[in-house]
Amino acid sequence: MPLSRTELKNLKSLLTKKGRKKSGMFLAEGIRLLEESMRWRFLPRTVYYAPSMLSTRAGKLVRQLRSRAVETVQLSARDLRSVSDTESPQGIVGLFARPDTKLAKLYQPKHRKLVLCEDISDPGNLGTLARSSLAFGFDLMLLCGSSAEPYSPKVVRASAGAVFGLQIAVATLKEVCAFVAREEVTVIAADLKAKNNVKLPKRTLQKRRILLAIGSEATGLSKTILERADIRVRIQHLRAVESLNAAVAGSIIMKEIYDLSH
Repeated sequence: MPLSRTELKNLKSLLTKKGRKKSGMFLAEGIRLLEESMRWRFLPRTVYYAPSMLSTRAGKLVRQLRSRAVETVQLSARDLRSVSDTESPQGIVGLFARPDTKLAKLYQPKHRKLVLCEDISDPGNLGTLARSSLAFGFDLMLLCGSSAEPYSPKVVRASAGAVFGLQIAVATLKEVCAFVAREEVTVIAADLKAKNNVKLPKRTLQKRRILLAIGSEATGLSKTILERADIRVRIQHLRAVESLNAAVAGSIIMKEIYDLSH
């Protein structure tokens, strides 16, 4: 049964922050993202597909999702493109319920490695940091300040589906500071002005709960977070470039933490 104009309009609204906030839903499109959602058992409520646009792999994916009791709805190629956020849509879009992002609900005492993204407003950088967080064993990502919306199409795409496997909390700076004090978290701050290169104490990483704080390339971390940092680190590199972007810098430090804690 084809979608009504109202239903199609509601789907299109999910391409906007306002629409996602109002509905509590978000879209993820493309074969790889939906395969990742299955791998992490973060299944869509509904999958929309256009048969004329599907590859063999995409057709198989639709059948797999249907076999897992996911509703599948056929659209025309024109309608599918209207709810797509990419230049070359693959003919398949998933409708997902946005997870709870409250820190109090997501944090668990067993969490050992957390990452804080403060004012990471670029969706590409935030998505890459989410992907690296999952790759290097971080349990929870915290977002504060003017960080990008974690379930926007660009962040979801840049994460290569990592948002389906990573818990992401959104908090105010005040909430983050209270959390750090309450849980006695060791804060490691990425800071261009730090005196030390990335040399972290192995014992601290193995024994303590840590929070890696990453700020924007333009302004870095706020004074509030820096004042609470137990360790400040920077990444040494040639002066041929002024600085590394937040995603690259954060990923390098995550890898260092991963190596030292294993």
